[in-house]
Amino acid sequence: MITGTWQTPTEDELLRIREMMEDVQFYDAIARVPDEALSAALAGSKDTALWVFRIDQKAVAYVYMTEMATTLPKVDEFGVFERGQGFGKAALSSLAAKIAETPEYEKLWLNVVDGNDNALNLYRKVGFGEEKFIAKGWKTRSGRVVDQVRMWLTLETLRSAAN
Repeated sequence: MITGTWQTPTEDELLRIREMMEDVQFYDAIARVPDEALSAALAGSKDTALWVFRIDQKAVAYVYMTEMATTLPKVDEFGVFERGQGFGKAALSSLAAKIAETPEYEKLWLNVVDGNDNALNLYRKVGFGEEKFIAKGWKTRSGRVVDQVRMWLTLETLRSAAN
């Protein structure tokens, strides 16, 4: 089993996050979070968070969270720097466990582009189950209008399994 920790990114890691968000191969899958929003998350915003998942001191994934001041925090953007090695599943499982530590949180949720089968399969493996189809839910940076799938992970399930 791969283990790691979620931590605040370094300046170099922040550059890597920005580069991934700006990479044209991801224009139809992830959004470019504005620099002001990333800065607010790093400055301790109560509603947002920006973390990297480190394994042996090396950042392998990142997450930008929103709606942290509610009972339903959202995975707004999630990226894996090194794919195909199980880091995405390890990172998301660890993230879900971290979020479940806050008793006020009920569910973790996200939107994913319909047809992004790798992401959909990953989220389902981690336990995201409830789904809602959102037709023409997002306009990508390449100008495509795409359908989305909203997915939820009930945190009580994780809390019960941990006890």
